[in-house]
Amino acid sequence: MRRIYLALVAIACFSTGLSAEQGLTGDSIKVGQISDLSGATAVWGVPTTNGTRMRFDEANAAGGIHGRKLELVVEDGQYQVPVSVKASNKLLNRDKVFVMLGNMGTPMNNAMLPRQLRMGVANLFPVTAAVSMYEPLHPMKFAYFVSYRDQARGGVRYFTEKTGAKKVCMQTQATDYGHEAELGYLQAVEELGLESVYLGRHKVTETDFVGTATRLKNSGCEIMFIGTIVTDTIQLYTAARKAGWDVPIVGNMVVLHPLIAASADGGMEGLYSAGPVVMADLEEDSEAGQWRRDWHAAYRERFNEDANIQAQVGYVTADLMIKAMEAAGPELTTEKMLAELEKIQNYEDPFGGPTLSFGPDKHQGSDSLFLSQIVDGKWTVLEKDLPY
Repeated sequence: MRRIYLALVAIACFSTGLSAEQGLTGDSIKVGQISDLSGATAVWGVPTTNGTRMRFDEANAAGGIHGRKLELVVEDGQYQVPVSVKASNKLLNRDKVFVMLGNMGTPMNNAMLPRQLRMGVANLFPVTAAVSMYEPLHPMKFAYFVSYRDQARGGVRYFTEKTGAKKVCMQTQATDYGHEAELGYLQAVEELGLESVYLGRHKVTETDFVGTATRLKNSGCEIMFIGTIVTDTIQLYTAARKAGWDVPIVGNMVVLHPLIAASADGGMEGLYSAGPVVMADLEEDSEAGQWRRDWHAAYRERFNEDANIQAQVGYVTADLMIKAMEAAGPELTTEKMLAELEKIQNYEDPFGGPTLSFGPDKHQGSDSLFLSQIVDGKWTVLEKDLPY
């Protein structure tokens, strides 16, 4: 019955005008992306878009996709739902993009997806680890990351089993993103028989966590898990440490950014991340590291800054899409591209990230979590393949 249902979904999706294949011409493929170039998550959005451009430039320099050049049309969604929805309408209706790649943000994707999918435009590898990016299974939704839910579950399981802690707590954003992290945390608490002694939620704009730190310190919590982004991560973590509270504090993939690691004059030391991405050593002095060194030099020359995990993600997800387009052949269609994505097995991330595999019943590629910690102002990988 499930396969019959999926077939019916596919038939419905591919009967929405896809035969015309908007965004395709004889010499170009138009790809849309709603990034965050100036908002609260621009530290994720800008490098992700840069990494995407790097891979597109390489493909175009090599002749494109069977003679067609990739055209990336980027809109700044500012990590705001109304702005992102407006940008989505422009890309779909005015620019008539063939596919969306790397759209930013959980609430933004949730708001944009229904109309986008009705129009027959696939959503590939959004910059969010929301479960809704690949569940329920849909022919036009493909995701890169292990979900925020499962990142939280993996983090709670690892730390409580390692330390024997029974009392845990969480502080998270009062957003779609924060809710998913909270859901995983609560699932793990129930599964492992733990006691949640504190669960706090804050607005995206919150910057004062002094009172929160005091309440957390007095709660008896032995390990704290967070569903925060950038500014709130820094403010919350430093407030907890200034209050003299030194329990382990664990975030998900969102905190895994060099800006956070280097903030607060060393005040972020010790923060953990349990997430599906890992920062490569882009200056590794070995024969195996030659490609990464060359890639990083080209990135710095192009964008006048160092690359980071987010740039790596942008490059890898663009590469996955390009491989599927190339395999689809000269007569490219959305259906053929998606069928080729489902055939990708054991894709080796050139930066050392997780091995990615897809299939007809699996549209989420990564199955691994990495444990990282800020040590001497840099994110350092401690363990791989954390269970969740």
